[in-house]
Amino acid sequence: MVALLDRSGRYLFVNRAYAAFSGRPPERIIGRRIDEVIGATAYAQVRTYGARALAGEAVRTEGWVDYGGRGRRYLRRVYTPLLTTEGEITAYIAFLLDETERHSAAQALTTSQALKSAVIDGALDGIIGIDAAGTIVEFNPACERMIGCPRAWAVGHKIAELFGLGGAAPGIDTGLASCLSGDLAPLVGARREVSAARADGTRFPVELSVTVVRINGRPLYTAYLRDISERSRFERELAMLAYRDAATGLPNRLQLLRDLETAIADERAFALVIFDIDRFSNIQNSFGREFATEVLIGIAEGLSAATEPGDQLARVGDRAFALVINGPTDRGRLGARLEAISAMMRTAATRSGASVFLTASVGVVAAVAGVPVTSDAAAAESGPVSDPPALASLPAPAVLAEDVLRDAEIATSRARDAGGDRQVWFDPAMHDRLINRVRTEHDLRRALERDDQLWVAYQPIVEMVTGRLAGFEALVRWRHPERGQISPGAFVPIAEETGLIVTLGRWVLGEACRQICRWQVEREPGSAPLFMSVNLSPLELDETDCFDRVTAVIRETNADPSWLKMEITESAVMRKPEESLVVLRKLKGLGIRLSIDDFGTGHSSLSYLTKFPLDSIKVDRSFVSVMHQSEENRSMVRMIVDLARLLGFDVIAEGIETEADANLLRALACDYGQGYHYARPMPAAAACDLVRGVLPWQPPATTRDDDEA
Repeated sequence: MVALLDRSGRYLFVNRAYAAFSGRPPERIIGRRIDEVIGATAYAQVRTYGARALAGEAVRTEGWVDYGGRGRRYLRRVYTPLLTTEGEITAYIAFLLDETERHSAAQALTTSQALKSAVIDGALDGIIGIDAAGTIVEFNPACERMIGCPRAWAVGHKIAELFGLGGAAPGIDTGLASCLSGDLAPLVGARREVSAARADGTRFPVELSVTVVRINGRPLYTAYLRDISERSRFERELAMLAYRDAATGLPNRLQLLRDLETAIADERAFALVIFDIDRFSNIQNSFGREFATEVLIGIAEGLSAATEPGDQLARVGDRAFALVINGPTDRGRLGARLEAISAMMRTAATRSGASVFLTASVGVVAAVAGVPVTSDAAAAESGPVSDPPALASLPAPAVLAEDVLRDAEIATSRARDAGGDRQVWFDPAMHDRLINRVRTEHDLRRALERDDQLWVAYQPIVEMVTGRLAGFEALVRWRHPERGQISPGAFVPIAEETGLIVTLGRWVLGEACRQICRWQVEREPGSAPLFMSVNLSPLELDETDCFDRVTAVIRETNADPSWLKMEITESAVMRKPEESLVVLRKLKGLGIRLSIDDFGTGHSSLSYLTKFPLDSIKVDRSFVSVMHQSEENRSMVRMIVDLARLLGFDVIAEGIETEADANLLRALACDYGQGYHYARPMPAAAACDLVRGVLPWQPPATTRDDDEA
């Protein structure tokens, strides 16, 4: 009996035997909870095994279970987890074998000698009684049928004679005979699986167990022999399910790992290649799962045809295949071969003749005993260029098969991130970057929890014509206790990928609001109110509660919304322009000023740009840095300034490095500027002098005597 159940305990599949045992058709089982089908009492007895399987454990057990409709049944059970491509356990499979009749007979055993004899004679397992001298004193009918030796001959003979140690009688082969011919005491309480032979010479698997009782101080041994031919067949079928892909018939991920373990143990040189089909989900979503499965089968057949003697092919994911190529790796020849396989996949066809255009991201790791062949990072992603270092020169430390597969998948991921349809050879630096990313994410989470490592730097924004301080841009910084200052370019992208940017952005906004409130009090008497620019990430803008979070911070800090300017990149607003427009209008209605950051580097549409309630356009530093190189570059900045004027926006130029940059931008009528020419981002304490009117970029005021001189 076979059943497949999901994590909530609902049936996904049952075979006919399971349905017949349950007393209802499959359609009345699938979709229902297990306790509804087998009853609350039986469910209470078996639910822990399903939980263990969902935790990743393969469970074997046997025992009595009380079913509501079937009564008490003795079942042999196997529970095994079902894993996805990413290693996630989504369901488990239960295999059940009803052995109630056999165990009912064993359970009825009593102290009555008559009943004992009846049970021994009717037992399905072979039972042999052996005294301390090794003489057979009991030999039940099951043994006669199993071995093909009559009881009349066996009783009174030595166990060694029965099993043919001296060639006197046919029987179980030497493997079992050696166990029974010597001292039986070490076998008591243990189970042994051995190969046996019948009188006609046929072989079959036997499970052996031995018990002992003492009569007048002398031991009497009982050997139980169970024919486990059917169980062995069942376990072989289970192994096929566990180590083979059902759709393609290829070895699956678990079998691949076993093969890699063997290669590593044998210290063989090999290359592991992963073919990950690009955008395969588009095919599945467009044409359905059945068609997608046909495509996968066609690819599997094509890959099988492309293998050479000694190669091993496996399916390792919903859309990924692995190829193990044994022997030393010639990078040039292997690269050319993989390109030929990729070309074959581009014209994949189903058995029905339908063809689709497919590309694959290919990751390669060449190894000796699992040790990756290293190369420089540039060569690692440029396809088959040169041979790797000599294999004989590489060390061979103990590694795990999972590490080799992980490295190949890292390389495959790099190929996919680079656009797909290319080869990437693994380089250890890739793993180092991945480890560093995980470490950075972990440390950033702790930094956000502790609130003792992150701080906000403030870069002044200057009025270009007057040189007066107009405001600041708030920029997050991270002072790690062990790694020192970590660049925002190293941790902000990770924060965006993991969603931590939402928490980080709210914290920066709160710090910036509190600071601008203090500076409005400390600023130079008679000067205009300062503004504070704060970046709003794409992920923050996409959050449904973006407006609520901003208003909550403003209430908490008592900041005037007009002091705030939210900076949003072009790419952020153009991801979901209609949804972004709703949020921006609500922020604008609150009194917050809005600015498009890095203008000119994104993909904004003028039609959308005129709809957005913007106040400023920020010219990207890439345009400012090249203004002096050509008239074309200056014209680009001039066009941005003119466009802003036409739309009624202010213009802020970032990345002003020199006085020449500042002069040219003033000539172009740019409103505001920021950059190292004025000041680098600085702690709040260092910016206080700027707030009070001490501006180092302005020349000191001259006295009357100086004017007369």
